[in-house]
Amino acid sequence: MRRIKRFRDLKRYCIIGAGASGLAVVKTFAEWGIPFDCFEALGDVGGIWNPESPHVVYGSTYLNSSKKLSRYPDFHFPEEWAPYASRAQAQSYLRAYAKEFGLYPLISFNKRVTSAERTPNGWRIKIEGESTPRLYDGLIVANGHHWHPKVPTYPGHFDGEMLHSHDVKSKEQLKGKRVLVVGAGNSAVDILSDAAIENGRVVHSMRRTYYFFPKTVFGKPTDVFIDYTSRIPLPRKLMRLFYRWGMRIVVGPHHRFGLERPDHDLFEAHPTACNTYLDHLVHGRTVVKPGIERLDGKRVIFTDGSAEEVDLLVWATGFTPTFPFMDSSYILDEQGRSKLFIHTFDREFDDFFVVGLFEPAEGGVWQIADYQARLIACFIAALERDPKRAAWFRALKARANPDIGHGIRWQDTPWHRFEIQHYRFRRYMRRLIRKFGAPAEVPEEEVRTMQAAEADAPADAKLKLAS
Repeated sequence: MRRIKRFRDLKRYCIIGAGASGLAVVKTFAEWGIPFDCFEALGDVGGIWNPESPHVVYGSTYLNSSKKLSRYPDFHFPEEWAPYASRAQAQSYLRAYAKEFGLYPLISFNKRVTSAERTPNGWRIKIEGESTPRLYDGLIVANGHHWHPKVPTYPGHFDGEMLHSHDVKSKEQLKGKRVLVVGAGNSAVDILSDAAIENGRVVHSMRRTYYFFPKTVFGKPTDVFIDYTSRIPLPRKLMRLFYRWGMRIVVGPHHRFGLERPDHDLFEAHPTACNTYLDHLVHGRTVVKPGIERLDGKRVIFTDGSAEEVDLLVWATGFTPTFPFMDSSYILDEQGRSKLFIHTFDREFDDFFVVGLFEPAEGGVWQIADYQARLIACFIAALERDPKRAAWFRALKARANPDIGHGIRWQDTPWHRFEIQHYRFRRYMRRLIRKFGAPAEVPEEEVRTMQAAEADAPADAKLKLAS
């Protein structure tokens, strides 16, 4: 790892979490010489991709974003891997990243943070099993937000088995059962696909219809296609019209699949990336139902009056952002929305940051987290050595609300409170990083990557798969 000269007397920071987002912070802080301690509750890196985690993703899961828009800017996936990485490949990549840049010795494993509280003297951090709290000058939260299940309630009772998608780890749990999946996100369609293949029939309930994107367009990953076209200097209204027509050509109208027309415009709600879902619909392996009205033993009654006998009910109803070690009011307002500037910076204080708390409409989280880490490092360095730039950014984060979405209002649901558009978000952060003057101080490959918006330049780091 190339390290930038350590700044004199920099404050010490606490990083919570060594998942994909936390790793980006650890690497960046180490390069910049920013003192830190990183605490990870598990025995290895990876977060929800770590198979030892109680929150590990579903076994058949593949990344919903392509290799190009998932990878860290300075660390490529192997060329021989398919465009979408599997769960096992994702974890291998993250472990290899940590090994390549020497991050393992910098992380304290099996250290669960139980309390984080701001005090007049700094952040007081309590670690499980330690009697004496630790004191830090600043805190970076990177604990992820796809691990605390959100489960709805309905009138009546259900006598079958109920699981949240979080607790479905293998298709073996689906085999030989009459399965109902509730929800229309990426986890839902993954489980629906396996249940349809294993049992020949699966029931799908969703209160509203969403847009279902294919994972490839004209032979390219869809997120890469959208990323390229986002750079075309056309009004966004015209671009959205182009995307709508593209959807009708590539996928076709919803009624052809027996689906209701969505009650929202394209990109007003998070689209679902899938290939097999529509195939199962046209072959009758997936039966679509509206929302649930009530439960009655093993019968589930839907809002259209129809009913299904069900053995296993899977709630693929998303997750609630949770911070069990601290008061959520540091991060969220009373409506559960982010209070932070670009979901990253505390608007009032200069000692608190969050990484990874966003939902890309397309593209991956890890790459954006890397930009967040760089921008945080820029600000911390400016606080120590460049008061003028620090004051500029302090004023900006206190008041600015940049457009980092598709330029339209998202549906007002918990799912969309952290929605961003991959290209616009990283472009905005890249501009801020360059205004700090940081590109002169990062490795040449990373400068080229930032300035070319992650063009396909060869990476310095070659992936060495972790054993």
